[in-house]
Amino acid sequence: MAYTAIRHEQDLVKVAPKDPNSYADVPLALLTAFSLYWLHQWELRRTIEAIAVLNWRLFPTKFSMVGFAQFPDAFRTNRSLLQGQPKYRNLLTGSAGQGFSLNERGIEIARDLTATLGPPATVEGIILGETPPVEARVEREKRNRSIEPAHEMDRVRASKLFDKWKLGSMSDRDLIHVHAMLGIFDHTPVKQRRKLMRDLESNATDAHDDEVLKFLSDVRRSFPEVFVS
Repeated sequence: MAYTAIRHEQDLVKVAPKDPNSYADVPLALLTAFSLYWLHQWELRRTIEAIAVLNWRLFPTKFSMVGFAQFPDAFRTNRSLLQGQPKYRNLLTGSAGQGFSLNERGIEIARDLTATLGPPATVEGIILGETPPVEARVEREKRNRSIEPAHEMDRVRASKLFDKWKLGSMSDRDLIHVHAMLGIFDHTPVKQRRKLMRDLESNATDAHDDEVLKFLSDVRRSFPEVFVS
């Protein structure tokens, strides 16, 4: 459904910013999924330029250029798009040349964020979309609880770090592979790193996967610097 206030990519500058406190702890990749979802709803091209502008309009404290808040930081948007790819957070697919699209997981996360943040609006206060029904979100959460642990275990087992652990060759030089498995970067807050690790451990417990639990325990012991300030 197209919205008359947003007909072209140039209209994205009309979008009002969200309250910074409402998204302060939300990872960049998830915020980018939110922007991608609404570009789709407005039937606009999902290019890196459009995503960067919408990220900047919606979430200026996260996606403005340092020292030049009046401009979007395309580099930060590009980094969040890379983090959203299947081998990391598994939210989206695409490239700068072809554009980007959310997968089912990314759409669900964007809808859940919409329930928390509310749909976008213009600076004049015109609401630019609808919040998904509560019933649909509750049903989806029930379904996700039954399938998500298995999916996450498959992702952990497919990581390079897990392969190295199985071969007994995991070393302190593999910090980059820890980051890849968790879907984080050097700048990712420690609070978020801990949460991601706890989520993996909870999924492993739910899946009764003792091997992955042992692996995660060894990761914690071998790379303590990842989870401390």
